[in-house]
Amino acid sequence: MIIVRYGEIGIKGGKRREFERKLAENIGKALRRKGIEGKTKIIRGRILVDVPDEAAEIIAKVPGVVSVSPARVMEYEEIPAYLKEALKDYNPRSFRVDTRRLDKTFLKTSMEVNREIGAFVVENFGWKVDLENPELTIGIEIIGGKAYVFFEKIPGVGGLPVGTQGKVVVLLSGGIDSPVAAFLMLKRGAEVIALHFDQGLNARNVVERVVDILEDYSPEPIELIVENHFEVLKPYVSALARAKLREWTCVVCKVAMLRRAAEIAREKGALGIVTGDSLGQVASQTLANLYFETMSVRFPVHRPLLGMDKEEIVAIARRIGTYEAFLEYPYCDCPFRPERVVTSGKLEQFQRVLEALDREGVV
Repeated sequence: MIIVRYGEIGIKGGKRREFERKLAENIGKALRRKGIEGKTKIIRGRILVDVPDEAAEIIAKVPGVVSVSPARVMEYEEIPAYLKEALKDYNPRSFRVDTRRLDKTFLKTSMEVNREIGAFVVENFGWKVDLENPELTIGIEIIGGKAYVFFEKIPGVGGLPVGTQGKVVVLLSGGIDSPVAAFLMLKRGAEVIALHFDQGLNARNVVERVVDILEDYSPEPIELIVENHFEVLKPYVSALARAKLREWTCVVCKVAMLRRAAEIAREKGALGIVTGDSLGQVASQTLANLYFETMSVRFPVHRPLLGMDKEEIVAIARRIGTYEAFLEYPYCDCPFRPERVVTSGKLEQFQRVLEALDREGVV
């Protein structure tokens, strides 16, 4: 039996039951995609999943889950006998008992259970009690008159269940940033469609691997749409060259991708576009250029990494597993990149760029 804990869902008021049902449904889907069938039961504050212990790692990756614990279910009176056998495999320098009484009709308080079970462990194993920093925590949750006993609490990703916040199109490369942006949107409950602008050199294979990794955090397979980067960008670059405005290529490249993403988002019923932009990281991500890019697209653009530095982004990429894929991502030297790029242009200058694109029929 796996105990699933959630956090933010519990304060959603009238939406709470809907969110709980969605989380339980997503857990079931995640397990089935790994070939595991299990029953879920929603109780107040917990979801119980009847599956083998090894399924805990799968469930922990489902957005909305705060933590999971593989547990054994028994009568309260059976706990001493169970611990006498189960604790033979442990030899900690210190321990504590941590009881949560979800069933308030149970006659003993949490503190009384802690003292009783703690005294039993000291008497039988001689371990030292440490309430602040124990080497081993014996967890007990009283649910429906039964005791659920466990020895580990595996952290989940937290957030909201995927599918409760609509759908977005994510500009996805095999680099570090955009996969993290996609993960953060999944964590906040949004369904993700991945849009990759392919530059060749095995980049697509890496992106497909990234999508496979991200699917561990999604209850449904993630749709991957691949566009030819050069075909999308070529008419824009040609128009800039004729207007002698090639220094705007990097900004206009992002405009071209955002415009195509907006077309796809409308077709797919998505409510926004997501990018891996981090403020000031590269030329196209200065505040001025982000402003120009956004004003050129009549569609919401979301940038979940905007205020993060590279170290913060890398830490998340390592944690979710996409950083290793990035190490295989080929270096793509864009043939359209000019010698000089605009990092802080003026609005009136960018207006001339848009006019030049309009004159060439690039919309």
